[in-house]
Amino acid sequence: MKRLFAITTVVVLCSALFFVVVGAAADMKEKPLKGSWSGKTYSNPSITCADGSLLIVAIGEGHMNITGASDWLSWGCLNTSTGQSTGFAVVTAANGDALYLTSSIQFLDPIKGSWFQTNIIFGGTGRFDGATGSANSEGTFDFTNPPGVWAGTNEGNIKF
Repeated sequence: MKRLFAITTVVVLCSALFFVVVGAAADMKEKPLKGSWSGKTYSNPSITCADGSLLIVAIGEGHMNITGASDWLSWGCLNTSTGQSTGFAVVTAANGDALYLTSSIQFLDPIKGSWFQTNIIFGGTGRFDGATGSANSEGTFDFTNPPGVWAGTNEGNIKF
Protein backbone atom coordinates (compact mmCIF):
# COMPACT_ATOMS: atom_id res chain seq x y z
CA MET A 1 0.00 0.00 0.00
CA LYS A 2 2.81 2.42 0.90
CA ARG A 3 4.59 1.55 -2.35
CA LEU A 4 1.45 2.28 -4.40
CA PHE A 5 1.03 5.60 -2.60
CA ALA A 6 4.70 6.50 -3.21
CA ILE A 7 4.49 5.65 -6.92
CA THR A 8 1.29 7.66 -7.31
CA THR A 9 2.85 10.61 -5.50
CA VAL A 10 5.95 10.55 -7.72
CA VAL A 11 3.84 10.36 -10.90
CA VAL A 12 1.66 13.29 -9.77
CA LEU A 13 4.71 15.43 -8.83
CA CYS A 14 6.50 14.65 -12.11
CA SER A 15 3.37 15.55 -14.07
CA ALA A 16 3.02 18.81 -12.17
CA LEU A 17 6.68 19.67 -12.79
CA PHE A 18 6.28 18.90 -16.51
CA PHE A 19 3.34 21.28 -16.81
CA VAL A 20 5.15 24.01 -14.87
CA VAL A 21 8.17 23.79 -17.20
CA VAL A 22 6.02 23.66 -20.36
CA GLY A 23 3.91 26.53 -19.06
CA ALA A 24 6.98 28.62 -18.29
CA ALA A 25 8.33 28.07 -21.82
CA ALA A 26 4.94 28.99 -23.26
CA ASP A 27 4.98 32.24 -21.25
CA MET A 28 8.13 33.41 -23.08
CA LYS A 29 6.88 36.17 -25.31
CA GLU A 30 8.82 38.11 -27.92
CA LYS A 31 9.41 41.72 -26.93
CA PRO A 32 11.11 44.58 -28.74
CA LEU A 33 14.58 45.44 -27.55
CA LYS A 34 16.01 48.96 -27.77
CA GLY A 35 18.94 50.55 -25.98
CA SER A 36 21.93 52.84 -26.12
CA TRP A 37 25.29 52.79 -24.38
CA SER A 38 28.61 54.61 -24.42
CA GLY A 39 31.96 53.96 -22.84
CA LYS A 40 35.63 53.20 -23.23
CA THR A 41 37.51 50.60 -25.25
CA TYR A 42 40.74 49.00 -24.09
CA SER A 43 43.31 46.88 -25.87
CA ASN A 44 46.85 45.78 -25.25
CA PRO A 45 48.98 45.16 -28.35
CA SER A 46 50.98 42.55 -26.44
CA ILE A 47 47.82 40.46 -25.89
CA THR A 48 46.68 38.80 -29.09
CA CYS A 49 44.06 36.22 -29.90
CA ALA A 50 44.92 32.80 -31.27
CA ASP A 51 44.72 33.97 -34.89
CA GLY A 52 47.01 36.96 -34.27
CA SER A 53 44.19 39.48 -34.06
CA LEU A 54 44.02 42.04 -31.25
CA LEU A 55 41.95 41.49 -28.11
CA ILE A 56 39.65 44.47 -27.46
CA VAL A 57 37.42 45.10 -24.43
CA ALA A 58 34.55 47.60 -24.41
CA ILE A 59 33.01 48.81 -21.15
CA GLY A 60 30.05 51.16 -21.03
CA GLU A 61 26.89 52.36 -19.37
CA GLY A 62 23.50 53.06 -20.82
CA HIS A 63 19.83 52.21 -20.84
CA MET A 64 17.71 49.53 -22.48
CA ASN A 65 13.93 49.24 -22.41
CA ILE A 66 14.00 45.75 -20.82
CA THR A 67 16.85 46.35 -18.34
CA GLY A 68 16.56 50.01 -17.46
CA ALA A 69 19.93 51.47 -16.48
CA SER A 70 22.52 48.87 -17.41
CA ASP A 71 26.21 48.15 -17.92
CA TRP A 72 27.78 46.82 -21.11
CA LEU A 73 30.89 44.61 -21.18
CA SER A 74 32.16 43.02 -24.37
CA TRP A 75 35.38 41.41 -25.49
CA GLY A 76 36.48 40.07 -28.81
CA CYS A 77 39.28 39.48 -31.25
CA LEU A 78 39.73 42.30 -33.78
CA ASN A 79 41.38 41.48 -37.09
CA THR A 80 43.01 44.84 -37.79
CA SER A 81 43.43 44.13 -41.50
CA THR A 82 39.71 43.43 -42.10
CA GLY A 83 38.14 45.46 -39.27
CA GLN A 84 36.10 42.43 -38.18
CA SER A 85 35.74 41.33 -34.57
CA THR A 86 33.94 38.41 -33.02
CA GLY A 87 33.34 37.88 -29.35
CA PHE A 88 30.90 38.00 -26.48
CA ALA A 89 29.00 40.63 -24.49
CA VAL A 90 27.12 40.85 -21.20
CA VAL A 91 24.42 43.43 -20.47
CA THR A 92 23.82 43.72 -16.71
CA ALA A 93 20.72 45.43 -15.29
CA ALA A 94 20.90 47.42 -12.05
CA ASN A 95 19.41 44.49 -10.10
CA GLY A 96 22.17 42.14 -11.35
CA ASP A 97 20.14 40.22 -13.96
CA ALA A 98 22.34 39.68 -17.02
CA LEU A 99 21.89 38.96 -20.73
CA TYR A 100 24.52 36.95 -22.61
CA LEU A 101 25.26 37.72 -26.26
CA THR A 102 27.59 36.73 -29.04
CA SER A 103 28.72 39.63 -31.19
CA SER A 104 30.09 40.12 -34.66
CA ILE A 105 31.37 43.65 -35.31
CA GLN A 106 32.53 45.36 -38.47
CA PHE A 107 34.63 48.49 -37.96
CA LEU A 108 34.51 50.59 -41.11
CA ASP A 109 37.89 52.18 -40.31
CA PRO A 110 40.56 50.72 -38.00
CA ILE A 111 41.17 53.95 -36.02
CA LYS A 112 38.13 56.27 -35.99
CA GLY A 113 34.69 56.15 -37.52
CA SER A 114 31.59 53.99 -37.39
CA TRP A 115 30.79 50.35 -36.73
CA PHE A 116 27.88 47.96 -36.98
CA GLN A 117 27.30 44.78 -35.04
CA THR A 118 25.08 41.71 -35.02
CA ASN A 119 24.18 40.22 -31.62
CA ILE A 120 22.65 36.84 -30.80
CA ILE A 121 21.12 36.48 -27.32
CA PHE A 122 21.82 33.05 -25.86
CA GLY A 123 20.67 33.20 -22.24
CA GLY A 124 21.24 35.09 -19.07
CA THR A 125 20.60 35.14 -15.35
CA GLY A 126 17.58 36.03 -13.23
CA ARG A 127 14.57 36.95 -15.33
CA PHE A 128 16.70 36.50 -18.48
CA ASP A 129 17.48 32.83 -17.80
CA GLY A 130 16.82 31.01 -21.09
CA ALA A 131 16.42 34.24 -23.07
CA THR A 132 16.81 34.11 -26.86
CA GLY A 133 16.77 36.73 -29.57
CA SER A 134 18.84 38.92 -31.83
CA ALA A 135 19.65 42.57 -32.30
CA ASN A 136 21.67 44.90 -34.49
CA SER A 137 23.84 47.69 -33.17
CA GLU A 138 25.60 50.63 -34.73
CA GLY A 139 27.60 53.56 -33.52
CA THR A 140 30.82 55.53 -33.56
CA PHE A 141 34.27 55.01 -32.09
CA ASP A 142 37.61 56.76 -31.74
CA PHE A 143 40.74 54.72 -30.96
CA THR A 144 43.20 57.60 -31.57
CA ASN A 145 43.83 58.31 -27.85
CA PRO A 146 43.87 55.36 -25.44
CA PRO A 147 41.54 54.39 -24.00
CA GLY A 148 39.28 54.59 -27.01
CA VAL A 149 35.72 55.85 -26.75
CA TRP A 150 32.55 54.46 -28.30
CA ALA A 151 28.80 55.09 -28.40
CA GLY A 152 26.04 53.08 -29.97
CA THR A 153 22.42 52.03 -30.19
CA ASN A 154 20.88 48.57 -30.26
CA GLU A 155 17.54 47.33 -31.65
CA GLY A 156 16.07 43.87 -31.98
CA ASN A 157 13.76 41.31 -30.36
CA ILE A 158 14.06 39.11 -27.31
CA LYS A 159 12.11 36.26 -25.75
CA PHE A 160 12.30 35.72 -22.00
